Order: sequence, then structure tokens, then C-alpha cells
Amino acid sequence: MKNFTVQSLITLLLTSSALLLTPMRSDAQINMNRLAQVAKSCQEDVLSPNYYKRMGLASNNIYFNNKHANQEKITSCINSRYHYSLALTIYPWLDSTGEILPGYPGSVVVGSLAYYFGGVYHTTSILDCIANQDLSNEQCSLIANSIASGTAFKNVQYVDRYYTVNVCPSCAVAHDEVSGSREEIFKAFVQWFLTLEKTQRRELISLLGDGKEASELRYAIISKSNAAANKYWEVRQGVEEQEQERRRQEVLGN
Repeated sequence: MKNFTVQSLITLLLTSSALLLTPMRSDAQINMNRLAQVAKSCQEDVLSPNYYKRMGLASNNIYFNNKHANQEKITSCINSRYHYSLALTIYPWLDSTGEILPGYPGSVVVGSLAYYFGGVYHTTSILDCIANQDLSNEQCSLIANSIASGTAFKNVQYVDRYYTVNVCPSCAVAHDEVSGSREEIFKAFVQWFLTLEKTQRRELISLLGDGKEASELRYAIISKSNAAANKYWEVRQGVEEQEQERRRQEVLGN
């Protein structure tokens, strides 16, 4: 794939009359300014070995240096970051609710749970899990697995697939400092959740709970995130085609 200028994407996203006047069907659910910001940050981060070094991850891993994996890394990053930004837009107070561990905001756990349980009518049983904290229960174990990998990220090859790694480097560091302990990170999340105001807890259950509306909200956020990632590649292809045509015209002397 040809070299891609991030600024070209941002300019096209923000100013293209063709995109703004004749949008694709999915455009109605995409905030183009948000997508431009997310795309810029993902281009700068996930293709840079320094991003992974900040988390103590093996940036010399063959996978990290595999250019064929770049599309997967960017897609995963856009999905995760766009999703997280939507969650914070719906619950703006989340950003100031503190951390479950040093460097690990509780808001990131909320985002990751909403992400991993984003399928249609996926149940979480989260209220029972928080009340009982019984990780021997299959559903509670699934929640814990969605929060923590059960091992340090530095021991996982495809770390770009993890919401935490894409969204919050300091969270990945905190995760690895306890070796990705499912029990420790889950209990830290529960303690954080119980410190929230009652109205805040109820609002989060409206996102993470088992009700139909909660499930549909999670699915809607996931759908918008997927649409944003698809739009990125659509716009990127358009930019590359425009650049190729410009080069053709230069060759012809036009």
C-alpha cells in the first residue's frame, strides 16, 4: 500500500463537499471530526515501536514489524478508541471517577466491558458478579477475562487486539504490574464501582446490565465504531486514488 499522509485524511474528512453532501448510509452514525482525531492518533501510535515500548511490550516482536499486520492494528485501534470516546460522550462524568489501580481509570474497564459484551442480547450478569465476586461462576469468570487477560500483555503476541492496549497505555502497564491477574483487577474494579454514587451505578448498569435496552445500547456503540473503521478505509482509499491520479497528471504534464 502506498505511503499515506494522515493530514490528507483529516483534510478530506473535514472539508470534502462530496462526503458531506452525499454521505454513505453509515455516515449518519459517524462523527467525522471524532473519526479524524481518532485516525490521526492511531496512525501515530500503533505503527510506532515506541508506543509499545511505553508499555514494556516486545516491540522487536516479528508481528510488530510486520507491515502486512498494519491494517489490522489500525482497524483495531480505531474500533477501540472511537468506541471509548462514544462511551465517554454518553457518560461524561465517567472521566472523573478515579482509578481502579494506579494509572488505570475505571472508565476504561467500563468501555472494555461494553465492547466485549457488545453483541446483540449478550448477557453479563454483572450485578450478581459484583455482589458475589465469585469467579468460579462461568459468567463472572467471563467478565473477569474481559477485564484482564490472565497473563501479562508482554507474553501475548497479538496485543493490538486488546481494548486496553489500544485505549490506555498506562492501563496496560498497571495490568502487567499485577501480571494480568484476573482476581486482583476484577476486585479492584468492584471496589471502584462501589465507590460511585448510586445514580452513577444505575447509569452504568443501563449500559452494562442484562436488560434489553442495555444490550441494544452496547450493540449500537459497537455498530458505530465498526462503521467508523470502515469509513476510515473508504476515505483512505479515496485519498490514495486521488494521489495516484495526481501523479498520472504530472507524468502527462497537466
